[in-house]
Formats: sequence, structure tokens, C-alpha cells
Amino acid sequence: MSEEANIPEIPGVDKTKTHITPFQEIVIKEIPSGSIIDIGAGGEGVIAQIGNERVTAIDKNRDEIDEAKDKAPKAKWMVADALDLSFENEEFDNATSFFSGMYMSNEDKRKAFKEVHRVIAPGGEFWIWDSKIKIDKERFLIVLTISLPSKDKFNTGYGTSITDQDEKIYEEYLKEAGFSIEEIELNKYWFFIRAKKT
Repeated sequence: MSEEANIPEIPGVDKTKTHITPFQEIVIKEIPSGSIIDIGAGGEGVIAQIGNERVTAIDKNRDEIDEAKDKAPKAKWMVADALDLSFENEEFDNATSFFSGMYMSNEDKRKAFKEVHRVIAPGGEFWIWDSKIKIDKERFLIVLTISLPSKDKFNTGYGTSITDQDEKIYEEYLKEAGFSIEEIELNKYWFFIRAKKT
């Protein structure tokens, strides 16, 4: 099947103004161990669905949390801003971000990564899944099929009009914040980075 044939029709989304990717499948077999702060966790609550009570799931948008918390009721849900986290230094073992950075300006990513570095323990890891975005239209929408352990696959999408981004920007800002890059997985429309607090 061609890529073009794999691009879905989405009610209410104008293809002339929105760059829509073909469906991308993401299989998450594991998340970091220990306590996790999940940045921008609202919507689907993907990490919270796997980690349950180990996850403190934050989002600055109450509506996004309300949408997600029924999918992972055991997680700790909080309205919070990733740029100014109200947690102690080294309060969490690890951190995650699932398609959240794409909603932040580059300057906000810089600030958020420094805050994540502050609130996780030495040697802690920050696992990031996000979109490669090269906007040639007003908006960008990545369409995903997500497979989680012991759950049915589901489809979702993440759309933004934020500026272009790729894994190189993330690498630069993570290193600037004090992380070392341990692993990068590159796909055509998305990437995964595992970074470690040094």
C-alpha cells in the first residue's frame, strides 16, 4: 500500500491546510522503572496506562487531564506547567514525554528539559517520543496506531501549528540541560530518544 493510500480522511480536517501523515504504528513494550513524571500526559494518557500508580501525569490543560484520567485512574494526575515544576529536586526516578514537545516552542523545550533534569534522580532517564515536523502547510497532524502491553491497539493523532522540529533539536537541548544521549530510534515521521541524567 502506498503512503498516500494510508493517509486517513479525518472529519473536520482540511487536507489543503493540514499536513497529515500516513498511519504510524508505535509499539511500547516497556517504560522506565521506578517513579515517573510524565510531561504533557493528557489526552490518551499513554504512559499512565502502562505505569499506573508509578506515574505522576502532568498537563497544563485541565481538559486534557479530564480526557485521559479515566484511561489510567491509578496514576496521579496534576495540572502543572513543565516549565516550572512544583516538585523537589530529584523527586522522581525517571521521566517521559509522549508527543508533548511538539506543542512547545523551542525555547519552552529548553526550559522544560532543564526542569525535568532537576526533578529526576542522578542516573535517571528521560524517554521521549515525538514528531519530526517540517511544516509545509498551516498545521501538522501525525496519525498513530498505538500498541501497549496487555491492551488493545488504538488509533489517535496529535496535531500542531508549532514550528519545525526534529531529533537534532532535542539532542541539542537535552545535552544543554545535562543529559547524555543513550539511544535514538529514527522513523520517517517520529523519533524516540532515551537520555540519561549525568
